[in-house]
Amino acid sequence: MKFVHGSNVNEWLHGRGPESSDSLKRAVEEIISDVEKRGDEAVLEAARKFDAPSITHIEVTKAELESATVDNHLFESIRFALKRVQYFHLNQLEVILSGWYDSQLSLIPDILELKLPRRPIDARWAISREPSRVAGVYPRAREFGIGQRLVSLERVGVYVPGGRANYPSSVLMNAGPATVAQVPHITVCSPAREDGSLHPAVLVALRETGVDNTLKVGGATAVAALALGTETIQRVDKVVGPGNQYVNEAKRQLWGRCGFDGYAGPSEVAVLISDQSNYHLAALDILTQIEHAPNNVAFLVSWNESALYETHALCLELCEKAHNPVGIKEALAGSYAVLVKDENEAIDVLNAIAPEHLSVGVQTPDRLLNKIQNAGCVLLGDMTPESAGDYVLGPSHTLPTGGAARWQSPVNVMDFLKFQSVSQINQDEIKELAAHIDTLASAEGFNIHALDATERANPLDHLSEVKGC
Repeated sequence: MKFVHGSNVNEWLHGRGPESSDSLKRAVEEIISDVEKRGDEAVLEAARKFDAPSITHIEVTKAELESATVDNHLFESIRFALKRVQYFHLNQLEVILSGWYDSQLSLIPDILELKLPRRPIDARWAISREPSRVAGVYPRAREFGIGQRLVSLERVGVYVPGGRANYPSSVLMNAGPATVAQVPHITVCSPAREDGSLHPAVLVALRETGVDNTLKVGGATAVAALALGTETIQRVDKVVGPGNQYVNEAKRQLWGRCGFDGYAGPSEVAVLISDQSNYHLAALDILTQIEHAPNNVAFLVSWNESALYETHALCLELCEKAHNPVGIKEALAGSYAVLVKDENEAIDVLNAIAPEHLSVGVQTPDRLLNKIQNAGCVLLGDMTPESAGDYVLGPSHTLPTGGAARWQSPVNVMDFLKFQSVSQINQDEIKELAAHIDTLASAEGFNIHALDATERANPLDHLSEVKGC
């Protein structure tokens, strides 16, 4: 670890953000152009070139899904994690829709158990035409006046990393919230193994989640196929899910052709400790997140210098238990031990880092929560391990990285829903509003805007002019 001071946080964070280069940009531009021009042919060629040389078709068949098996323990854990993810996001949706109507939330549990087909959510609220008689209360109406609809996206793409790796949890954490949002069509893209198959655990996760369509292709090609569509791949409205630098660059270049969840770069974790913390558990939380790849980063923060050194030493000792200690040591070498003056500076530093994961390992950690402005997820106390958040707590583990937690949220049910503003007013109401519209439109020099309102407010005058009376 690099031992640094919190007062220099802007200096050692300088340049942090999405990975990019001219060669990466050009390579992704060529991939996107090829998919746009040649469609299915380009997608199949890419799958052969990068993943499975002998692959003959990229669609996962119904037979492949139905025949996939894993041992009972893994099957039960996949089902357990899926239900935790789905019911967390169902609770989120219920909170969001509190006071709305026409939401039919009671049907969703049966839909999640695949007993009913998904049907798009159509929930509504509107303000009342009648003013409130109670101070500070803003009444709502069931009929439309001025309000909103919340509706499901029609088609969503989910990217699941694969190839030599195996990530059923990425299926659950990204497609799971989409099923709660009642997205009618969910397409998953994941690179095949060398033999042209997907790992059985991934297939089981797809089957249990109820994904409609899965394609065995990865990287920028997958993102381009989802965003642009081909002869057989229908274009989606939004793509979510983590990936490598090619996936992220494709998202950047294709932004505007469809929606994206945001940048998902190398995993990162911040751990806050004091002299009274459990250093062993803090070290495990650090290693849990930098275990993914050598370019992962940890930030260990404390106002006690000996706590930093002791926890760092435990990290070096514990990483020998990993399957890839060399990779973890490389990630650890690129990580930071941050000495701060006190608790207040620690909070300032953590908000500046805006980490993907934040473990708060100090005494009574919940007292600090209202001061933590920037973090993808916050795990409070010794009994809340990083790995629980990765697999089974319920919130999606697809989190903002590279400081994006300053403005970006974890993948959640709202990634798969959108608001529409809906308004319907009557002549009495337009008469009340027209003078203000006229004044504002005239101030901006838009006379037709003014007429659009005033001629509705005075329809008889308008009709007289039209008839020449």
